[in-house]
Amino acid sequence: MDSDIKPSTIMLIAGGAVLFISTFLEWHEFLEYNGWDTDLYGLQGIVVAIIGLAVGAGVALTKFANVSMPEQFLGFNHDQLHLVLGFVAFLITFGLQFQDGASIGILLAWIASAVIVAGAYIDIQAAKVSGDAPPTQF
Repeated sequence: MDSDIKPSTIMLIAGGAVLFISTFLEWHEFLEYNGWDTDLYGLQGIVVAIIGLAVGAGVALTKFANVSMPEQFLGFNHDQLHLVLGFVAFLITFGLQFQDGASIGILLAWIASAVIVAGAYIDIQAAKVSGDAPPTQF
């Protein structure tokens, strides 16, 4: 178990959990749809739920359960993958925020995805400072 829990780790775990939970809450107040209803949103809510579950559970398993994950996935390291997944979830949920009848589930979802993006960005910047990143010319 990793005894050094950083604030960015808490941000990633909490953001992923809130993002996943927000898909069960009401996303549209007039039609009473949530993220799992595919009639109004297609698969957008399900994609957001998978992203939240993947980020939150993945970080929690690696930090608390000593589960080893591959160092790279599709050419991305963990921090970069979290940043990309969080940004995709942010684009989906923030775009739905501006429709008529957007409800609390969408609000929580885009805030949680923004927290994931921020936590991943903090991890990327910390890796650059600590020397884990490859050296640059400047």
